[in-house]
Amino acid sequence: MRQESWKSKYLSWYRLLESVLGEDVLHLTDEDIMKYVSNEDWIIIPIAGEEDKEKAKQAQRPNLYFDLSEEKKIHIGITYDKLDSVKRLRNIISPFNEKERNQIIEELITLEDSFLTKVYRKIKERYWAESPAYEEAFIEHSNKMNYHRFIDLFDVVDKIMNERGLLDEGKKYQLAPTINIVCAEVGRDEDNFRAVLSKIKSIYEITTRVRTKEEIEEEISVQREVETKKKQKAFAKYVKELIEKRRKNAISAEEYRRLVMEYQNHRKS
Repeated sequence: MRQESWKSKYLSWYRLLESVLGEDVLHLTDEDIMKYVSNEDWIIIPIAGEEDKEKAKQAQRPNLYFDLSEEKKIHIGITYDKLDSVKRLRNIISPFNEKERNQIIEELITLEDSFLTKVYRKIKERYWAESPAYEEAFIEHSNKMNYHRFIDLFDVVDKIMNERGLLDEGKKYQLAPTINIVCAEVGRDEDNFRAVLSKIKSIYEITTRVRTKEEIEEEISVQREVETKKKQKAFAKYVKELIEKRRKNAISAEEYRRLVMEYQNHRKS
């Protein structure tokens, strides 16, 4: 632990982040906070169920991070660093995530010009476990992002993916896209840090709700099943009431059949 004592510089800033983001982040001990600090001098912010840094890094969700690599600055952002998380964000341009997309855009356009949206080419030249290099491939002021700019962003992502696909099968680790849906650089000051966190808090919350096509289809399937059972229950109740009326000779057998048929036809229409 002595060799990694430099990581303690993140403690007070993480505590400040906890105070701003509340239940959106895990409340950690000092020792656990330092476990989430990378040797490359940045910290990934975990959520419930992510027991360690690797678990958080591999999660199919946006990662909130900040780094203190420069003495007087803080770099902070919401990043999609893994392929599965990039694919998840791609669903933001699909119709079934229109609500979340519009909410994110509404939040982004309120930001100052200092907030940026970027795509990087993440490159590992020798082997999969090395620290990657990042080349900027797309940059836009976050407050200029709209549906069409998201289309442009994913055109860049697709080109990187196509280039990745041209590499030899055993070397695909060499190239991948990374997306910072929003990032900023501020002076290392508590008020600055708190202000940036407050501005991106809603964006972070919304991005975690962006769903995949499979998740949407599952939700629709479950909802259809609920609706079917609801209709079946209502029909059974209606038939039971008709049977009781028939028993009391309140309706004829012919009327009973007609009413049942009308009800069924109405359900189909």
